[in-house]
Amino acid sequence: MLNTGKAFLVLILLLTACTSSQPASSAEGEDWIAFSADKAQTDKMLDWLFPAEAEYWSPTEADVHALEDGLPAYLQENQSAFHMTESPVWEQLEEYNRQYVGIVLDGQKVIYANYLCRIGAETEWKEQFIFVADGGACYFQFKFDASTGRFFDLLVNGEA
Repeated sequence: MLNTGKAFLVLILLLTACTSSQPASSAEGEDWIAFSADKAQTDKMLDWLFPAEAEYWSPTEADVHALEDGLPAYLQENQSAFHMTESPVWEQLEEYNRQYVGIVLDGQKVIYANYLCRIGAETEWKEQFIFVADGGACYFQFKFDASTGRFFDLLVNGEA
């Protein structure tokens, strides 16, 4: 018969083994989500855009804050990409839900950012990556190099 000390030790070891193998969770705020590498890989989130063998990584809350802190200046520099907007997009960023996916491109940790207007019925945007083909400035994407702080490849959806 096991004594109480040994049984407790076995229980602790089992719990540690179970919790250490769980996938990392996604980082999120009220109006943004940074999908974990496990979720992005399982859902094949960006396979339509990048090679299937691309490696995913999990952006942290700090990565997201660094991106969001520099974004208004980047959007101001690229204001000509936004057509038919009544007011500057960089002044309306709180009106967007935001999805972030970490992917390694040419050895660099890059965040693929997907911005979606909060219009109409609530979608499951924190559960699945949302792709919209039209919608104008209501939907835009870009990439952010997490190690250098460089923004690039801004794409604003067209109007249908």
